Amino acid sequence: MMQAESSAPRTESQRKGDQQVDVLIIGGGLAGLAAARRAHGAGRSVAVVTESPGSLPYTSGALDLLSVYPTETKRYRSRPWEALAELIEREPLHPYGRVGLGGVRRAWDDFLAYLAAGPLQYQHRGEENQTIVTPAGTIKPTFAVPATLAAGVEAWQQHRPTAIVGFAGLADFSPEQVVGNLRPRWPGLRAIRVDPAKLLPVDRRPTPAVLAAEFDRAEFRERFCQAIEPQLEGARFVGLPSVLGFVRATESCQDLSRRLQAGVFEIPLLSPSHPGMRLAELLKGDLWDAGVTVLQGAPIRRFDAEGDRIVAAWRQGRTKLQRIGARAVVLATGRFFGGGLEATPHGVHECLLNLPVTVPFGRDDWHMSTFLGAPGHPINRVGVQVDRMMRPVDGDGRPRYRNLFAAGALLAHHDWVREKSGAGISVATGYAATEAALASLPSLIE
Repeated sequence: MMQAESSAPRTESQRKGDQQVDVLIIGGGLAGLAAARRAHGAGRSVAVVTESPGSLPYTSGALDLLSVYPTETKRYRSRPWEALAELIEREPLHPYGRVGLGGVRRAWDDFLAYLAAGPLQYQHRGEENQTIVTPAGTIKPTFAVPATLAAGVEAWQQHRPTAIVGFAGLADFSPEQVVGNLRPRWPGLRAIRVDPAKLLPVDRRPTPAVLAAEFDRAEFRERFCQAIEPQLEGARFVGLPSVLGFVRATESCQDLSRRLQAGVFEIPLLSPSHPGMRLAELLKGDLWDAGVTVLQGAPIRRFDAEGDRIVAAWRQGRTKLQRIGARAVVLATGRFFGGGLEATPHGVHECLLNLPVTVPFGRDDWHMSTFLGAPGHPINRVGVQVDRMMRPVDGDGRPRYRNLFAAGALLAHHDWVREKSGAGISVATGYAATEAALASLPSLIE
């Protein structure tokens, strides 16, 4: 854990490679990348610093807004905006409560419009949630999906004849499991297995990465279609594991649909997931192309502060520390998985600035006696509490630093896994924290 230190003079060796930006964003997950997009869109200089690739490669690529509320009743909500209004009224300290319904709507509409116009062609169905098929043979509610998953939503809704295609030797996907679990509710479902030895060079195993690289090639898609077309037997939809390409997945999906005369869709694999990886690469790539500094792979070592303001962060470079000066800082480091929080025998701690963490008093109160019981373990709602300007606060409700803002899973008072609200919280709070940071900049410019 680090504390911000008083600003100190820099040596000549430290000055080389230093930067100064309006907004420094720490964290490369969805919240951090959404925040960077919002700050750059406002015409501000931005730097993103992340120690890891972020959590997006470990997600399905589908974007959840809110699917279960209240969590203690496990009630599935088909209309997430109605559920959001209820949540905000009942839980004002929840991240959605801090942002407000209008703020969530503005952030979500802007972000989805951006994704819909891009190469992944994200889609949603008005005000309602939709459902996608999982590799476990279950149905998952979500709000927006990339084009490669969209036909699966339609296939489930219509319960039309559908072939689930797998590859022999691909350990992470069993078409028989998908079909076996869903057939009682979807009688027209059937499993097909393809022998990859007839499609791949002899020295290549059918891993997700190998298959994705092959599906980027039109020649491989043609051979694949020739192999499975005789087995489709009138199937109107074809579901495959999410290996339809690295960079041309949308094109690949459309090409396969045309060749097979059926709606082709991906079923997201367990992590790492290509749809999640594609989303992460799109967001980072667009930021790079726009001139935003994205620094990945080296941690923040310390901060400099002047009074109640953070003025710089020091990043560990290859041979020396790099100073990044900033007028405002957005902290989006996640919870335990992302490295934003750490649990020890003595409690839960925020890892970079030792910010106060809202957590049950004793370890015995972190968990319930029932592993999967409602409303969920209290430890699932720990995090950093913020004021209405998204600034981390102490126990008296006072901001620790007036130019520090927080976003994403790091925040307290939510259980995104049970709520199925992770993407929505990340985007909404990423935008809200950045807008608060942008609003503070004029008073900080000297």
